[in-house]
Amino acid sequence: MTDIDLAPRPMLFVLPTANLDGTLAPLDFAHPVLAAELADALIDMRRAMGHSDGTAYQYRRALISLLLGLPDALPRTAGLASPGNAMIDALHAWESALAGAYPPQSTIPYRYGRQIRALIRVHSANGRAISEAVLRWAQARVLHQGGESTPLDEFSNAERIAIRDACRARIRELETRLATGRRLLASGVDPRLKGWTRSADVLWGIRHLGSRPQTTIEGDILRACAMGVLDDLDADFADERAVTQIDAGRITRRLLSYLYPTGEDLVAFRSLLQLETGAAPEEWSGVRLTDIEHSTGVLRVRLRKARAHRTRTVRCALTAADDRKGWRAGDLILRLIAVTELARSEATKAGVSDADILFLTVQRTTSRHLVARRESFSRYPFTSLLTSISPEISKPYDSRRLRKTVKSVRAAVLRSADAAAGDDHSIAVYQRHYAQSTTVHVLAGNAVNAAQNQVFDRVRGPVFVHAAASTVNDVAGDLGTAAAAELSSSTTEQGMNVTQCTSPYESPFTPAGRLCEHRPSMCFACPNAIVFADHLPRVLAYREILRGHENEMPPAQFAAVHGQQLVNVERILGEFSPAEIENARTAHETVAVHLPLTQRGVHL
Repeated sequence: MTDIDLAPRPMLFVLPTANLDGTLAPLDFAHPVLAAELADALIDMRRAMGHSDGTAYQYRRALISLLLGLPDALPRTAGLASPGNAMIDALHAWESALAGAYPPQSTIPYRYGRQIRALIRVHSANGRAISEAVLRWAQARVLHQGGESTPLDEFSNAERIAIRDACRARIRELETRLATGRRLLASGVDPRLKGWTRSADVLWGIRHLGSRPQTTIEGDILRACAMGVLDDLDADFADERAVTQIDAGRITRRLLSYLYPTGEDLVAFRSLLQLETGAAPEEWSGVRLTDIEHSTGVLRVRLRKARAHRTRTVRCALTAADDRKGWRAGDLILRLIAVTELARSEATKAGVSDADILFLTVQRTTSRHLVARRESFSRYPFTSLLTSISPEISKPYDSRRLRKTVKSVRAAVLRSADAAAGDDHSIAVYQRHYAQSTTVHVLAGNAVNAAQNQVFDRVRGPVFVHAAASTVNDVAGDLGTAAAAELSSSTTEQGMNVTQCTSPYESPFTPAGRLCEHRPSMCFACPNAIVFADHLPRVLAYREILRGHENEMPPAQFAAVHGQQLVNVERILGEFSPAEIENARTAHETVAVHLPLTQRGVHL
């Protein structure tokens, strides 16, 4: 035997369905040295990489598979540093046997092979002894390459909207619930003094007494529920009394939801952030407060993708109004920080290392006390969210589909799969700056009539007429038609049209003969567009929309999609005097420019 400590390695996995004691005792296995080495590697990996409990538990399953599947010929004292080929032969034998243990389409052989290799590499990276042969095996390709799995499909646009709306509703309910809970908590007192006879005192007790490992208050909570003390919080508590055996855990979790966000609440935030940014779920899961940089009108957030060993920064825009109720990415982050404030206080008080994690909650452990910790984001909360939506959302219920959905929306808007990638995938060529060849053509009002034929023969972008539509209403041709259409347009039509269009069925961005699908998102880059002085308030409103996109989108992506438009808009605005701009600004505040959902991309 070696001098390695063979004592049990404690591991606790807090999962949605149960809290699992994953303590691994090396002496329970035929090869205790290897068991101890890989268990230590798993503990180190979990601490260093911040894996969720669900992910870490999957690594433990791979480890158990290896320890139970090693051939009997391997010496009991064998470890990762053992000389000779016995260990490498045993690893090969275990991995080869995996294929026969699972159907051909299974991805488990690949996943287990990858996970054991990762644990061995962690063991080596921590400076522990390892043989060259074993290290080469850990650095080599996995024997089985994942089976015949079906690629994940995106959600439909209708499903995306339904998911978005369900998440928003969930967050509104959470904020209302927490407001109630915090109001009651402020008036609560220690129930040991006056009894568990008020819901405010029960909430006080679960917060201040439930976090103590030596204190069990579940009996008091059950009695309070049975006496109807909690009925003023939620009618569901009254329903519990009709159940023969009241579930103390369920009652406790429901009470906690008045103080701290649940897994379902946090997955609603993460899902909306995915839809806003197109980031992978794991990129958001590990964000800490130190990764968030506040700036004017925007938050800059560092996202990490562990598997790709890559860090990037995304811009998360804030709404102009400081009401903290907006739905842009920056708004969501600030609202998330607000709803986790109490959980963060508990974590800080307890000295929890994850106190600054963005997605923080308080959970009930197997020892029946409460602990603040990062949300594990197992599949259950996302599944629970989607199953609550009607009509039914297509399966599988996998949060990674949100990322693909955003990519698909981008691709539809940009008409390019490469440009749709944004800044989170490698793209061969980026457009570094806005297009410099401004295509706006400016005509003086008194020269409109004489120049219109020449203009429409040569212009390759929007035409700006520095005159009111009423002054050119009697002009023949496309210009006169556009002026007449502007004068007769309703308020609704004006919200749909930031310009007038001379040929809606001949758009350069839509197949010939089909009604343009890009109004108003491409109007300021289109030769069919005519802008009159009447449009000034709408031009100002649309510039604000473009600036919002600029704050939210990666620079290269914004340049590709909206850069030319912003250049053209600024050129048009430059033709007006400061007084005209100021007068229009007042009107712009009441102007509503409608953007179809399909043109909003990820900026919902």
